[in-house]
Amino acid sequence: MGRANLDSASIVHAWEHTVKGQFARLVVAGLVACLLPVGAVLARSDTASNLLEQIQEAARTLDYKGVFAYQNNGQMQAYRITHRYRDGNEQERLEVLDNVQREFHRHNDVVHCLIPDRELVLIESRGNARFPGLLMASGPDFSEHYQLTRSEKPGRIAGRSCVRVDIVPKDNLRPQFRLCADESTGLLLKAQVLEPGGRISQQVAFTQVEIGVPISDEEFVAPWDVSGWKKVNREPVAVDLNAMGWRYVVPDGYQISQQARRLFQDGREVDQIILTDGLANISIFIEPYQENLSQHHSTGPRHIGSVNLYGKRVGDDWVMIVGEVPAATVQIVADSINRVSE
Repeated sequence: MGRANLDSASIVHAWEHTVKGQFARLVVAGLVACLLPVGAVLARSDTASNLLEQIQEAARTLDYKGVFAYQNNGQMQAYRITHRYRDGNEQERLEVLDNVQREFHRHNDVVHCLIPDRELVLIESRGNARFPGLLMASGPDFSEHYQLTRSEKPGRIAGRSCVRVDIVPKDNLRPQFRLCADESTGLLLKAQVLEPGGRISQQVAFTQVEIGVPISDEEFVAPWDVSGWKKVNREPVAVDLNAMGWRYVVPDGYQISQQARRLFQDGREVDQIILTDGLANISIFIEPYQENLSQHHSTGPRHIGSVNLYGKRVGDDWVMIVGEVPAATVQIVADSINRVSE
């Protein structure tokens, strides 16, 4: 299939854009926000799963706009988001405010990434895949693997009072999360991922936000005329890597979320398996081994910022396991992965 080589930096870049750290999300089912005021729902939720899904529903069904900052590995990136929910459909515009110009325009699950310096539009399905959404999957029982604790004292983010929640793992296979959700609407205002010692490994938070305000059609219009730009469909192709002979241990509490062959911006096709417990995520990237590539000789564990990686050769293939999870979790997958004869 002509799958070209992957170095560590491009692996992390790909991982961030397919699951975007711990803040990657899929839309969860239900109409909780339509049944009760979300603030009242937050106050009465008695399980971790209920509370997290209600926060997710707020991100999907509310109208809001604002600026938020994402911080990881000592670097910060600012974004402007505009989100509207009308007649059962989501519309969202996400503008990158720092460094190179980029915009992401989403209608329900279809995302158009606008790259003006290349006059390029990348099209793919992603769902509600960015902050202030939260959940990667709605199926797991979070209370089985996390202890949720709400602070009686409200926090304050971007001038709004918020409910503070700590999500502490019951084992060493997943990270700790700290959230602050808007007290009156349930919209997630701030999320942090913490290391075992309590150090913040990454965080994302609104610096300014307006919720429930009118949002016009003009606010979703890009500043460029893209009618003549090249359009590339990057829709991942479903593959069954288990049927192709791949075997590995799925860490306790995780499940297979997706198996796909993805087209990268430079034209490469890469196989990827995503494992998730609903909050924490692990990706397995697979490509043919090439003797002349130095990165294919860099076996074993390493980390880039808050991301743990493990590279190894498996027969004629090179495998990289990536995740913002404890190194021990990545190690479980790395030690077990192999390919059997079909």
